Amino acid sequence: MSRRPMASRVTRGMAVVAALSALVLAGAAAGTAWLLWEADQRQHLRDEAESLVAAVEREARDEKMTYAEAAPEALRESTVPGVRVEVWTPARLVASTGSGPEIGREGSAASDAAADWVVHRRRMPDGLMLVIAAPATYGRRALRVFTFSLLGASPVCVAVAFAVGRAVARRATRPLIDLQARIGGIRGLEPLPPAEEPDAPAEVSDLEDAFRSLWARLEGMVRREREFAANASHELRLPLARIRLLAERARGGADGAGRAALDAQVEEVDRLVRVVESLLVLARDTSAGIPRGEAVNLADVARRVTARVLDGAGGEYRFPDEAVVRGDEDLIEIAVQNLLENARKFAAAPQPIRAVLSDEGGLVRLEVTTPGAHIAAAQSEQLFDRFYRAPDVRPHRDGHGLGLALARHVARLHGGDVQCVSTESEDARFALQLPAWTADRPPAG
Repeated sequence: MSRRPMASRVTRGMAVVAALSALVLAGAAAGTAWLLWEADQRQHLRDEAESLVAAVEREARDEKMTYAEAAPEALRESTVPGVRVEVWTPARLVASTGSGPEIGREGSAASDAAADWVVHRRRMPDGLMLVIAAPATYGRRALRVFTFSLLGASPVCVAVAFAVGRAVARRATRPLIDLQARIGGIRGLEPLPPAEEPDAPAEVSDLEDAFRSLWARLEGMVRREREFAANASHELRLPLARIRLLAERARGGADGAGRAALDAQVEEVDRLVRVVESLLVLARDTSAGIPRGEAVNLADVARRVTARVLDGAGGEYRFPDEAVVRGDEDLIEIAVQNLLENARKFAAAPQPIRAVLSDEGGLVRLEVTTPGAHIAAAQSEQLFDRFYRAPDVRPHRDGHGLGLALARHVARLHGGDVQCVSTESEDARFALQLPAWTADRPPAG
């Protein structure tokens, strides 16, 4: 699922609001303009109707005629341009001026046909009805021009809203981006640097205060864990060393079953020492990395560990004369040893264990192949969990499930990684990758 920045969301929101506002404004303005024009037209027709009624009354009075007889002459003398005027008796049309369809009395069939006209009716003496109407097409034509003008201006409004929204959003989200950059630049448990802009919004300041408070609590927890690890290391190493020494002394004077039991005890003590050392290494923070390191020839380390771990087991090894990385040689040796011991422990075929070291464009890569062992895709990452052991090997192999987890942890301390790079149908193959080091490009420490 893609994640859009807040600035992008604010900008798009403002553009959508501007577009909707322009459309609503165009519709509301068009409706209001039509109502105002229609009201103004009806008032104009009322005024004209009063003038015409007065003209008919004057004509009838001057010529001693009835209103019906005076209406045609009065309409001819008082012609109103652009409108249609009709005078009706209850039964017939007695006079009309202007072009257009017959409007008719209210409720007549002719009146229904004049829907495109603005009509005003005025009662006159003698039961006459004055009908005056103006075509609505003029107003509708003007209304279309007005509406299209507003709609045509909408893209300009959207563009302006987009530009303004983008500038406002960037300015509003700048403190958050600065906070993210400062958090991302922290190494280990360093304190959070101060903000570049002191006038950050209250919400961002509150968020930063909450983060600093959480950071302080985490720092205290990690400090206590480190102190516990250091104290445990000291307290565990000395008793284990004494137990081993006592067992070795007792083994010198024992024979038979007693000597075998003491040999087993020494071996268990050694295993326990290795577990303690592994846990102490795993307690180190990978984000801090190795602050200072020496140039380490990984090829020499691989040859030395191979001779020690796989002595007499046979294998195919291809190591160059030199493959230099920077870091802690003792820790790197632990990672290499765990990979090779894992291969020796789980090799299930007569084919030899294979170890290949190569330099691949800035990365030194050590691949170790375990013949006869296959890893399901679902377990390729679980194997790196601490204390995880596959269900099918628990009854047949001793161990604590720390070897691969420790190898990956050491690699990540040095800016590298350990991964399972084989498929289910292939022999299990694990790759240790570390950044290569050259004199002109030392890795960041």
